[in-house]
Amino acid sequence: MTQHTSATGLRISDPGPRQPVLRWVVELLPAYLVALAILPWVIAHGVAWPWQPSTIDLQVYVYAVQDMLAGKDIYATTTPFWNLYFIYPPIAAVLMVPLAVGPYWLWQLIWTFLLIWAQQSVMKRCGVPRGWVLGLIGVAVVLAMEPIRTTLGYGQVNTILMALVVADLLPDRPGEKRRIPQGTLIGLAAAIKLTPALFAVFAFLAGRKRVAWTAVISFFAFTAFGAIFQFSQTWQFWFGLSGGNTRTASPLYVGNQSLLGVVYRVIGETTALTLLGLAISGLVALLGAVVASQWWRAGEKVFAVALVGLCTCLASPLSWTHHHVWVLPMGVAVVLGRNLPRWVRLLAGAWVVWVSVCLPLAVLPYGGDPERSYTFGQQVIANLGPLMGLALVAALGWQMVSARRRREVAAVT
Repeated sequence: MTQHTSATGLRISDPGPRQPVLRWVVELLPAYLVALAILPWVIAHGVAWPWQPSTIDLQVYVYAVQDMLAGKDIYATTTPFWNLYFIYPPIAAVLMVPLAVGPYWLWQLIWTFLLIWAQQSVMKRCGVPRGWVLGLIGVAVVLAMEPIRTTLGYGQVNTILMALVVADLLPDRPGEKRRIPQGTLIGLAAAIKLTPALFAVFAFLAGRKRVAWTAVISFFAFTAFGAIFQFSQTWQFWFGLSGGNTRTASPLYVGNQSLLGVVYRVIGETTALTLLGLAISGLVALLGAVVASQWWRAGEKVFAVALVGLCTCLASPLSWTHHHVWVLPMGVAVVLGRNLPRWVRLLAGAWVVWVSVCLPLAVLPYGGDPERSYTFGQQVIANLGPLMGLALVAALGWQMVSARRRREVAAVT
C-alpha cells in the first residue's frame, strides 16, 4: 500500500492496483445499490415494484436520440405524460446515440452507475480516502445531498459533467499520466451544457493558459462535430435556445436557485430587471473566477474548483436545485481544506447544508406562480441559498482586495 498527497494537501492511503476489482466493489457498490433502491421514490410517479423509476430527463435523452436517428428535429421532441423537450446542444444528442440501443430499464441501470461512478471519482480526486471510507461516504452523499439525489432521480447529466471538469483540473495522483490534453474535458462539458465554460476563464486566470486554450479549442471542436450531423439544429440552438428560449419553467420558479431567480422573485420580471440580473450574474461569475484563481495559487485547489462551480450555478439564468452538485467538492473542501479561514468554512459549510436540505422545494408552494405572492419569510427561504453563495463570493473578493491593499501599504512604508 502506498501513500500520496491529495489535492487538499493530506497524505492518504492508496490501495494500489493489487485488488482493483475488490476496490471497485467496496467504493462503488454500496452507493450504487442504495441509489437503485431509493430511485423510485425520488421523482413523482416512480414505481418500486416492478422497479420503474421516473427518470424523466433520461427519457428525454432517449426520445431525442431516437428522433435524431429517424431524421426528425430533436427540438420538436417531447416525452409522453411529462411533455418535456430536449434543450441541450446537438453534440449532446450525438454523444448519447448509444441510448438508442437496448431496453430503457437497462439504460436506467447503466446511467445510474455512471452517475455514481462520477460522484465517487469527484470525491476521490478531492482527497476523500479510498476504500471503505469512500464507499460509506458515497452512500451518505446519495441520501443526504438533494442535488446529487435528484440528479440520480431525474437521470440527469450534472454529476457526470462535474466529474469531467474535476478530472481535468485535479489529478488522481501526483504525476498522473494524461491520455488527452488537459482542458479537453472542460471543453467537452461546456459543449454539452455551456456553464462549465467558466472553468476555462478560471484556468486562464490561475495561470493555466494552455489548459484554458485547450478548453476553448475543445469546445469549438465538439460543437463543430455536432454540427456535422445536426447543422440546422446547431444553428437553431445557438440562435434560439441558448438565448433563453428553453421552453422550461420561468426563472421565477422557486426551484431556480440562480441570482436571476432571486431578482425575479424579489423585485420583478421586466426586461430591464432581466438585463440587470444577468449583468450582476456575469460580474459575480467573473469575481468568483478571480478569487478562485487566488485560492488555487495558494494551494486550496479543491476549494477553488468548488467555488467556480458554485459561481456557475449563481450565474446561469436557470439553475435548478439539482444543478447544484458542486456542493459535493465544496463539502470536501470545507472538511479537508487545511488553510481556509474559519469564517470561510462556516459560510461555505452553511451553504452546503442549506442546498443539500433544499427547503425551498420542501416547504414552499410552487406551480401556478405563487412565488409572486410569497410572504417575507417565504422569500427568505426561497432566496437564502443563492444569497449565501453571493455573500461568500463577495466576502472572499473583499478579503482579496483588502489583503492586496495591505501589501501595497507595507511595500510603500
